[in-house]
Order: sequence, then C-alpha cells, then structure tokens
Amino acid sequence: MLKKLGIGAYCAFATLILAVVSWIIYGVNVTSAGYFHNESVPTVVLFTIFAILCEALVIAALFLPKKEGILGKILPIVQSALSVLAVFFLMFAAMRIIGARAQGLAYILGADSNAQAEFTAADFSSATMAIVAFIAYLVSSIAAVVTPFFGFEKKEKVAE
Repeated sequence: MLKKLGIGAYCAFATLILAVVSWIIYGVNVTSAGYFHNESVPTVVLFTIFAILCEALVIAALFLPKKEGILGKILPIVQSALSVLAVFFLMFAAMRIIGARAQGLAYILGADSNAQAEFTAADFSSATMAIVAFIAYLVSSIAAVVTPFFGFEKKEKVAE
C-alpha cells in the first residue's frame, strides 16, 4: 500500500507533523515564563486543530478501499478540498499569532537601552519563542500550500 502513495501523501503527512510541531511551539510560548506568559490566542489553537483534522482525514482517506462509481470519483475531490482547507486554517493561525505577538515584539526588541533594562532574560526568551512560532507556522503553511499540487496516489501505468 505504501508503494502506491504519491508525493502529495508524503507532503500531507509532513504538513500534519509540521502543524503539530507548530502547535507545540505555540504552547511552549504561552506556558513558559516571560512577556507572553498566559497570553493565549484561542483562534490559533482552533485553526491549528482544524488544519490537523483536515490533513488527518486526507491521510486516512488514502487507506480506504477503492470504491467504484460516484464515491470513487468524489473521494479525490474531497481530499483536495480538505487539503486546501488545511492551507487556509494554517495561514489563518499564522496570521493570528503574528498579529497577536507583533506589538509585544516591537515593545521588547525595539526599546532603547534604558527601557530594555526593565526586561528580564525570560522576556527575551519569550520573544525568541514567539519568532520561532511564527517561522514554524509559516513553514507548515508553505508545506500545506505545496501538498495539493501533487497526486496523493501514484498513477498506474497502462500497458500498451
């Protein structure tokens, strides 16, 4: 079965892993001490969960037995639609976390030397984790964008 999976299936799996990693990094940013401690953005969590569910359904559909008729024609369309929905959810999550953290990052990193004296090392660590979360969400969004362009299953070669 694994030999029949196309590049899109592996990209979907990679997107799923990257989305989970992004969610973990975001969780660490919210729970660790520092400037962004307990500054959660519930929509980031919600959109990430939706993206993970979409990618998990795409991957699960690959292991369903082949159907004939209309169900066999609809399943690839549903897989592509779920893959595109995952793109939207991950991009919305990335935009929400960037929007929620931008002002705080500007305050921490853009302060003059007198104002920076009031920040602790935990505040700078929290700012660094926020930037890592930005990057993680953007990388998972890029992986999600690439996924729908590839086939989820290898095409069968027709003997001539």
